[in-house]
Amino acid sequence: MTVSVCIPTFNQSQYLVQAIRSVVNQTVPAAEIIVSDDCSTDDTAVVLQQLAQDIPTLRVLRKEKNVGIAQNVDACMRAATGDFVVRLDSDDFLGPTFIEQLSALLAKHPAAAYAHAAVQEIDQNGTFLRQRLLSRAPGFQASEEALQAAKKGYRVAANIIMFRRTALEAVNYSTGRPNYVEDFHLSASLAAAGFGNVYQSEILSFYRVWTDAGKTRQRRKLLEITGLYKVFDEVLEPAYKQRKWEVASLTRQRTSFACAQADCLGWNIYTPQEEAEITHALKNLSASGQTSFFIWIHSNGLGFIPNAYVKFMERLRLTVKQMLVKGKS
Repeated sequence: MTVSVCIPTFNQSQYLVQAIRSVVNQTVPAAEIIVSDDCSTDDTAVVLQQLAQDIPTLRVLRKEKNVGIAQNVDACMRAATGDFVVRLDSDDFLGPTFIEQLSALLAKHPAAAYAHAAVQEIDQNGTFLRQRLLSRAPGFQASEEALQAAKKGYRVAANIIMFRRTALEAVNYSTGRPNYVEDFHLSASLAAAGFGNVYQSEILSFYRVWTDAGKTRQRRKLLEITGLYKVFDEVLEPAYKQRKWEVASLTRQRTSFACAQADCLGWNIYTPQEEAEITHALKNLSASGQTSFFIWIHSNGLGFIPNAYVKFMERLRLTVKQMLVKGKS
């Protein structure tokens, strides 16, 4: 079985060398490393040119104009020729046994569309933060179980994943997916198409969380909410109806997502028009009275009340998750 590692990138040259070198240093080598540069304006092109001189397996694709996350990821993965395809964002990097361990899991479980593992979260300087572990037991998860789990969100520790290429082909890669939350949309589509997944509870990669001085991530909130709507509207609800499963649980979960996302209305960074667009998107995700109440709460500066409750519940869930993980290990 051959492995391709796909690295979509945009203006992250300061991290790109570490990402690529982490692939070169694998205990089981990748057949190819494909970097798709989404028309970066920093020195990414120079960095890649230098690396290509001593890494014969490195292939570089460059977009003539910026196409966004989903299209760049799609192009990068479609260029892969390996049996298994790793998506690695350019600010993250792999532990040395990532390919060895996850390729073995995919070979062992032919019904799995992808393999994923626990990750170590790091900051922009590489300092270790928290470990990201899933509460589920390691091993294979069948498609029906994965589809049920998907309604609560993207069920991976981080978006550093090894896919089976034939599974990506079956769902047309990332074509037509939202330009944000495209990873969640893809994983839900794979479950809806009848594929399972397999999880390794050992930490095999490093996921970077960095400070966004320009608040770019916050300003993507409208895209995130719209993307969540598309996951439910385009993937989960049709799949549930096809299986004759009840959809009331999806309606409740849409409301839960909308209420949680409404906190952005208290950030005081949006223009009135942007706030109106976000409000419309939230109500599109869930038209419930509960959603409208949370929109009002956050829009009127009272978000500290539900936020305090959410933080308490997150600490409680984290404690329970750690206990469950220890019990299953």
